[in-house]
Amino acid sequence: MSIKLNWGTGIALVYIGFAAATTGFVAFAMGRPVDLVSNDYYAQSLRQDGRMLAERNTLTLTPAPSIEQVDGRTAVVSLPAGHAASARGTITLYRASDSRADRTIAMAFDRDGRQPVDLRGLVHGQWIVKMRWTAADREYYFEQPVFAR
Repeated sequence: MSIKLNWGTGIALVYIGFAAATTGFVAFAMGRPVDLVSNDYYAQSLRQDGRMLAERNTLTLTPAPSIEQVDGRTAVVSLPAGHAASARGTITLYRASDSRADRTIAMAFDRDGRQPVDLRGLVHGQWIVKMRWTAADREYYFEQPVFAR
């Protein structure tokens, strides 16, 4: 016994396969967690001009701010020593894939303008260290990626 397939049956099978694949993908996509980059992304976009000015202010600092990763468990944030004494702000460990994992730390530099940041307990992978501070009535902003291990 042999089954004959004509072109109409072939088209129907292709259409059914396509519909099944599309339905499967939609079911898969609906089951994935959806995290916005931040809960107040619209308000942050309105403050973008201020952030760009803060980044330009940061470019005027000598030496430039830096984030040096000592190992997979510690990063050292540095500002110019004279500038760090008056700096008031926050250091945010930002995880793009999970907004619930973000951490914010108050700036507390030593007299050399350095502050260690503990990376232990963070999910392994890339994090962005975001520094936002005020000194001498000027806003500053600096960010750099680090890798927690």
